[in-house]
Formats: sequence, C-alpha cells, structure tokens
Amino acid sequence: MKKKILVSLVGLAAVSVLGACGSKESSSASGDKVTLTYGLWDKAQAPVYEKLAKEFEKNNKNIDVKIQLTPWGQYFTKLETMVTGKNAPDVFWMNIPRSTDYIDNGVLEPLDDVKFDKDKIPSIYQKAYTQKGKLYGVPKDYDTNAIWYNKKMFEEAGVPKPDESWTWDTWKEAAHKLTNQEKGVYGIGAQPIWETGYYQTIYQNGGRPFIKNGKKSGFNEQATIEGVKFWHDFVKEGSSIPVDQMANEQMPDLLLAGKVAMIVDGSYQAPVIFEDQYGKDNIDVAPLPKGKERATTSNSLANVVYAGSKHKDAAKKFVAFLSSEKAMKEVAKSGVVIPAYQGTADAWVKAYPDKNLQVFVDAVKYAVPFSNYKNSSAATAAEQDIINEVWAGKKTVEEGCKEIAKEADGILNK
Repeated sequence: MKKKILVSLVGLAAVSVLGACGSKESSSASGDKVTLTYGLWDKAQAPVYEKLAKEFEKNNKNIDVKIQLTPWGQYFTKLETMVTGKNAPDVFWMNIPRSTDYIDNGVLEPLDDVKFDKDKIPSIYQKAYTQKGKLYGVPKDYDTNAIWYNKKMFEEAGVPKPDESWTWDTWKEAAHKLTNQEKGVYGIGAQPIWETGYYQTIYQNGGRPFIKNGKKSGFNEQATIEGVKFWHDFVKEGSSIPVDQMANEQMPDLLLAGKVAMIVDGSYQAPVIFEDQYGKDNIDVAPLPKGKERATTSNSLANVVYAGSKHKDAAKKFVAFLSSEKAMKEVAKSGVVIPAYQGTADAWVKAYPDKNLQVFVDAVKYAVPFSNYKNSSAATAAEQDIINEVWAGKKTVEEGCKEIAKEADGILNK
C-alpha cells in the first residue's frame, strides 16, 4: 500500500502527554492476563500479522494481541485522537517522516532494552528512529522505488526495455517514443507528488529538499530546481499522461490498463500489480535511471511502543518477537512488503519468481531515507499545493520552487 506522507501532524504538539501519565505497568510478568492492542493500516498485511500474533500468544499464554486495523487515510488522524485521549494502541506502526514529531512530543517509548539482532537491520533505518542516542522504533520493513513498465507496450513500440544502463536521456527518449496521444497512450505517469515523483529526480541530480540539517529548505538550490524540472518536463513535453487524468486515476491502474508504459512506484505495489492477471503477464520492474547519481527515496515502517501503555513489558516483548528473523521470514513469504531483517528479503523476491523484484532490494545501497527533521513533514505537506499549481501551468518550476523554499523556511524555523 502506498505510504503517501502529505498531512501535517496538526495538534500533536498539544499532546505532549505522556511522561508518567497512564504508564503504570500491568506487567505480564505478574501472571495476570494482558491484552495488547496492535495498530496498523494495511489490510494486505493484516492476515500475516494476525498469524504472527496467534503464534506469539501460543508462547505467551498470559498475553493476548488484538489487531486494530485503520485505513491509511484515517490512521494518523485517529492515532492523534487516541493519543490525546491517552488510549493509543500499545504497539503501532510509525513511518520515518512522522517519527520526530512523535518522539519530540513524548508519545513513543525508548526501545533500547528490546532485544533484536541490530546488526541485521540496515543502520540507515535504525538511525531514522534514533534521537539523542535512544532508539524509539524497530524497523519492520522498508520500501524503495523502481520503474514499473509494460513489456507489451515496449515490444510493440520497438523500444528496448529499461535496465540499469538507462540514463535520464534514455528515459526521456523512451517516454517520447512510447507516447501516442491520438490513442490516449503515454510513455509515463509523472505525478506531482514527492514520494514517488520529483524527490527521486531531485536526489538523482544531487539536490536535496532540506539542507543545513533540516533547518532550511533546499528548493532554492539549482540542483533541486533542475531535479523538479526534469520530472515536470515529461508533462510539459507531452510524454506524461495529462494532469487532469492523473488527478482522477491511480498510476498502477493506468499501467494495468495499458494507458501508460511506465510509472515510478514502490516495492509495496508488488501484490497489487502481480496478483492481477494482466500485470502478471505484462508488467515487470527495472532500476530507476541514473542522473548525476543513482538514488531512490526510501521509507521504513517501524514497530513502536506507546509511552502511555499500561503494558510496556508485554508490548516490548511483542516488538522483540516481530523483529525476529523467524517472524520477518513469515512476512516475506506473504509477498506484501520487504522485511527489514537482512536475508529475509529472498523469500519476498521468490514470492513472484519470474519478476525482477531484486532491484528493490539492491536499491538499498543507494537509498535515501525520507526526511524526518523537526517540522519537515509539515513543510512537505505545504509544498504540495504549490507543486499542483506548477503542474497545472499556473507557475513555472523555478517560481514554484522559490515559493516552496520561502514557505518551508517559515515552517522549519518555528
């Protein structure tokens, strides 16, 4: 499931709840029955975590785990309300962009005493959940981005399929050749979104959306502006599906309908695309083309413990179990996401053996984790309206980027 991060944490700062309140421990060690709530948002992942919860319960007779599934669109709004009411789930999912705000406001419990194989979880993701030397989340998975492409459309157009040799020039030329506007067919879907859009080309061009350790926007920098411009040029030059159509359609749906030959999207789309018969027959993946450097943004979800939980010992025990090699192998076999535990990704790749999913795993070598500076999530949300105006032709790329920098600087310096 796509993890778009476009909503600021309105009101969370007013909820610096948590220190001691609600933290009296009803420890599983006492022998009393404990019920843990586990908050997550992806219904595709829910079955495997239901299975893992039952396995955990078998080995921990005095702990029950209740899965609390909330759709992505309502997840963080509901979570903020529950934090305010001091009844958030004992364990829940967190993502990188929001982590700093939740840590700063005392919502998350430090997890340095949770035992897991730290050398088996990529350090870039552990670092994203570490503040002032304390770990606040144990990464459970990660995603990277790649080109999802329609093999049939490439063959019919006589265009070589994408591979690791592709550059920006190759990419632009292929998109042009694959476009037939009269038939309503386009080379690419260049959405005005950061997560699977222009942040890829910003980083590939050596730019950065935030500079000076998150104290300042990078949108005034020429490398950043040029990165946005490259992505926008697909729209400007007519190789991308039109803006109004992008606003009403999901890119994977357009790919599966044969309306676009390429999209940039995350590893989490594997079950969406490859469980579809057309996708199974006609779609594959390739690494993102290289600009000045090779890069992809990357998110990692973590299991975190609510600082106000009455069952912290049991909650940490459950997090340790979910962080084990055995548990992550089970997640991998389901094919839904790439587990964070090194070596378990092989099972995820093998879930779709005739597809080139290894590109997502290999991309960790050049992945750039999402920004999680103070207020960076709010700054990213604020840039969306301006980017939409650029894509609608109301502003030039340079005008939009300069405006984003001014707006973001004001947010980052609050």
